[in-house]
Amino acid sequence: MKFIKSKFFIVCVIIAVIIVLVPSVLAAFGQVDIIRSGLKTIAKPFEWCGGKVAGAIDGFVSVFKDYDELVKENEELKAEIEALKHQSSDNEVLKTENEWLREYLELHNNNPQFVLTDADIISHEAGNYSTVLTLNKGAVHGIKNNMPVITSSGLLGHVTETGLDWCKVVSIVETSSTVGVYTDRTGVIGTVEGDIALRQQGKCLMSYAADADIKVGDRVYTSGTGSVYPNGLYIGRIISIEADEATRKLKAVVEPSIDFSKLDSLGSVMIICGYDKEVAQ
Repeated sequence: MKFIKSKFFIVCVIIAVIIVLVPSVLAAFGQVDIIRSGLKTIAKPFEWCGGKVAGAIDGFVSVFKDYDELVKENEELKAEIEALKHQSSDNEVLKTENEWLREYLELHNNNPQFVLTDADIISHEAGNYSTVLTLNKGAVHGIKNNMPVITSSGLLGHVTETGLDWCKVVSIVETSSTVGVYTDRTGVIGTVEGDIALRQQGKCLMSYAADADIKVGDRVYTSGTGSVYPNGLYIGRIISIEADEATRKLKAVVEPSIDFSKLDSLGSVMIICGYDKEVAQ
């Protein structure tokens, strides 16, 4: 009862009566347009708000739609980049394989009497110049000690230890290495040996007779003496001639054709595991 008698209730009733009666009275006098205009005026703010809300919703939905499209495009671009990376990697592998095949064929054509087995360098000594290497071929592949190891550039060394599926190779610059050699210009016979000082520079020494005709620039090849290296394998060239401080004999410093500071770039090498006697004849 108190609520019905309250001012708030009375005001609400009066407003309700006005809302109901005013349109009816105006309609009775044919003033429908006034009613429509009034209603339209009252509704206009609500229409404006509704339009803004609808526009905001459309914009919100559009943002998410654009985001989804960007995400999709980004994923597609990532896929394309990965495909290009794989293609580039595959092309690089093919290029390396083609270069190695060309080198192998060149070695085989120049030395058809050699029975060759390819091998990869899997480890080597730490340091600027590595003189002992490990290859991924061993006894199960027919590899034995004292087999020469070569590259397309020239002589690397020989096998000194053989495991089941690996072998160790000592290079020509190692102090324990001795190779019978000759020079191409005058055919001077000598030996190329590893030297403690020159080993760290990737070089070795050639000893020869005192009256021999040796000059800087002469090319040095294996002579075939001994039981390890065949005749005619290229070793390197003479870069200087020096006198031994102890014996005062002349010795030539030989720079091998292989850069022992960049063995990782060699990748693969060739092991001479036999000789074709028919071709040799």
